[in-house]
Amino acid sequence: MMMRSKIIVSIAFLCMFFLTGSASAAVDFPADEAGIAAYVKASPSIDLNEAKSAFVSIERETEDYIIGTVEMWGHTEEQQPHVYVSKDGWIVAYYPNNRPSSWIIPWYSYSTIPNGNTTLSDAVNILVNKVGGSNADLNYYNFNFPDATKIILIAESTTSSNYFNVTVPNSFSLYEAGWSHYYPDTRYGGSANLDGVTFSSGTIIHRYGIFDTLTEFSKGNEHTIAVSSGRGSGFVGLVLVYAE
Repeated sequence: MMMRSKIIVSIAFLCMFFLTGSASAAVDFPADEAGIAAYVKASPSIDLNEAKSAFVSIERETEDYIIGTVEMWGHTEEQQPHVYVSKDGWIVAYYPNNRPSSWIIPWYSYSTIPNGNTTLSDAVNILVNKVGGSNADLNYYNFNFPDATKIILIAESTTSSNYFNVTVPNSFSLYEAGWSHYYPDTRYGGSANLDGVTFSSGTIIHRYGIFDTLTEFSKGNEHTIAVSSGRGSGFVGLVLVYAE
């Protein structure tokens, strides 16, 4: 992967997801609903009554697991990932399978992206801190792309205009190129473009989408992603899901 310009990069590995089909598998995890996910076997067991107090909304509750959302500072309700907690120790944060992987960019803490945090890892950590255990073995998986092995986050900010360049080698398998545009000051607005073509503009605070990997964001070619702001700060991010 070739990249140029001042960028913030975080690399995480998408590992095999053993939530089903094993002796220590989580119970009834909704794999058919999930897209990108972060997961950890936090402890041998979790007290669901204790975990329940961490949720601000509960979508599904059984004697074996809870699925809901937790409150995350700086996030809208829509940006909060779903969180699954099971009594056998699993914690999984995930976005629905119809959302781009770029939802994992934590714009509220942009400066800490190099430390490896994402919206999903932050949601998992909220539950770990509540019920105890460890997040040391946290991993990622994308149910939409089971053959993917890696994910990379690239982000740039500006108070006027800025850009970064990316080339994905032809030898890679590129499964998804998701983007996110963030402009916190809705009074003035900003824009973002790929190779000179605008893909997001206006005063909406957050936008997310996917580039076509055959036409818009093809392999073997250098691509330029630029961001501009009318006033104040503007941010743009790219999330690539791939295998080398």
